[in-house]
This record gives sequence, C-alpha cells and structure tokens, in this order.
Amino acid sequence: MKVASLETLFCDAGWRPWIFLKATTEDGLVGWAEVTDSHGSPRGLAGIVEDIAPVVVGRDPRAGERLYWDLYRHTRQSPGSVIAKAIAGVENALLDIKAKALGVPVYELFGGPTREAIPLYWSHCGTTRARAWEVACTPKLASYDDVASLGREVVERGYRAYKTNIVVPGDEPQVLMPGFGEGGGTQNAEEIAEVLVRLLEAFRVGTGDAARPIVDLNFNLEPEGVVRVARTLEPFDLLWLEVDLFDPGALAHVRHVAPMPICSGENLYGSRGFRPFLEAGGMDVASVDVIWNGFHQAKKIADLAE
Repeated sequence: MKVASLETLFCDAGWRPWIFLKATTEDGLVGWAEVTDSHGSPRGLAGIVEDIAPVVVGRDPRAGERLYWDLYRHTRQSPGSVIAKAIAGVENALLDIKAKALGVPVYELFGGPTREAIPLYWSHCGTTRARAWEVACTPKLASYDDVASLGREVVERGYRAYKTNIVVPGDEPQVLMPGFGEGGGTQNAEEIAEVLVRLLEAFRVGTGDAARPIVDLNFNLEPEGVVRVARTLEPFDLLWLEVDLFDPGALAHVRHVAPMPICSGENLYGSRGFRPFLEAGGMDVASVDVIWNGFHQAKKIADLAE
C-alpha cells in the first residue's frame, strides 16, 4: 500500500474557512482529517501540506510513527504553529487509512477505548450568536434576557456545562478580544471582570444549577489580570477557567492562586511543548487539540500529563 496523493479542500464556514485533508492510496483507499487553522493562516497551511506531501507520497501510510518523524525532520527548523498543524492533518488522515485497511476504528490503534461515554460541554456558547449570528443562522444575542434564554436552551439540549467568552450582548453584540489583532492590545481586567459577572449572572437565570460555566479568557489578559478576574468569578463555581500563556512560570502562578481549576495548552504543540508547563504545575486540565497535534503526539502528551 502506498500514498498516491494529498489534497486540501476548503469549506466556507461564513466567517472563516475550514480545511479538510484527503489522503488517497494507489488502490483507492481514502483517509480524511480536519486540518483547519483559524488564526490567520488557512491558505498558508494548505501550502505547507502541498510542500510536505512529497515526504509521504509513494510510501506506506501504515508506518505512521516513521512518517511523523520524517515530516518533523523535514520541517524541524520551523517547529510548531502551522507546521505542526499540517503534519497533524497528514498523520490523522493516514491513520484513517490504516484503520480502514484493518477494518477497525482509529481508537483500536491506540489501545482501545478507556470509557464508553464522555461528558460534552457547549463550546463558544453565546459567542457565535454575538459575533456571527447572521452567518450561523442563529438568534442574535441582543440582550441579557437572550442570554438567559440561551442558558435554558443549554439545559434543554442536555448539556451539563457550557463555555463562553467575553461576550457583551446588545443591538450590535460584541466579543471582546483585547489580546488579538482586532483588540488593539488594551487590557482592562476590571472591565472584563464586570462584563463576565453580568454575563454569567444572566446565564445562571436560565441554567440554574443544572449546568456549570466555563470561561475562556484566551490570550486576552496578562497573568495578574487573569488572577483578578479569577477571584471575581469565584462565586460562579466555574468548572474551569481557560487561559493561554506562553510562560510556564506565569501560568503556574495563576494556577496556584486562582480559586478554580485552570485549563490551558490549546496553543501548545507536541510533548516537548507541553512538558515545561506540566513540570511547572501550570494546569489542572490539559487542553490537547488532537487536530493540531495529531493522534500520536496527543496520546504522548496525555501519557506525559499522567
């Protein structure tokens, strides 16, 4: 069995493109993977897949570990970021081929399932209705009454937790992102804390005690601002507070003083990327993105966390 081609396919998601990778063998077996970059480089990511394709085309897709390290060595002077995402997409598509060839689910290639069910939370709850409600064909988050209604919807749909962002409902609802390109870099922890308190109070009107909140701060605050917001949100019994920081010591400081569990790691790549954060005790919950790390590295990160 040999890989014949790798192809990236774009899907218009309205406010961002989603990218899927199609790997095809010479005998027509097809493997699929999501290989999306949602932070500014989707077409660049597709170009990287095209650039690294010669490393795997013509080779046996079942030798996943060997192919991963060949791809890593091919790109080792530019580790992480879109390079890691491209390699992960190729790896996952080839795993799909291997599993199909063997007639088993992919999880059987990693020791089999460890549980029969996992709890789900509603991610970006309210965020889409504030930022892209027209594109997503959802009701606009025009008021805090709408937030309460969304909270009731969370419970009605069977979720026991929901994750939201720094959302401000209104005639022109907003998602505050001061740490990103459109945010201008101005960070005001007190303002963000006030916004989140009002938002979570409205959600609680709808959910009662039936669903717990998660707040994702992303890169929107510096460490001391995160701590200030965390202490303000203590009464809401967060399942966890999600924070992105690239300094292991700073993240460990946040975790040690915050009154709720800290989740992080969404923007880290590979076991080498996670290791200093885990050794520093920087997170209670490791957010390992399988799409961006690939199954092999994701499993290694999980083992390292254990």
